[in-house]
Amino acid sequence: MKKLWIIGTIILIAIAGALWFVYKNNTSPTTAPPSSSTNSTSNNTATITYSDSGFSPSVTTINSGGVVSVTNNSATELQFDSNPHPIHTDDTDLNIGSVPSGQTKTFTVTKKGSFGYHNHLSPQVTGKIIVQ
Repeated sequence: MKKLWIIGTIILIAIAGALWFVYKNNTSPTTAPPSSSTNSTSNNTATITYSDSGFSPSVTTINSGGVVSVTNNSATELQFDSNPHPIHTDDTDLNIGSVPSGQTKTFTVTKKGSFGYHNHLSPQVTGKIIVQ
């Protein structure tokens, strides 16, 4: 009789544990997937922001045919050009020239690859764009 009572108790604890496990998994909050490190979920648009501390993001990934916006939030003029400095020949799509303080210019990328760019007026300030 004592064995039946112990076995019955173990079965009840197992059932209670299983029910608790199912209940907990059905009522726990769902979490959103982590945010992407790219500028756009479709990779057809990207924004590069220039400030007094440089370009952000420092690396941008976009699909060929995508549109890139360059916003100048710095106190000075930006001259956005591809590497190498000063001839700007890696990807001429990137050579948009002057972007006055507080303004934005856009361009379309077509050439696939990885390209560096810089502020021609401060060539040590650089970034990179990857066109897929």
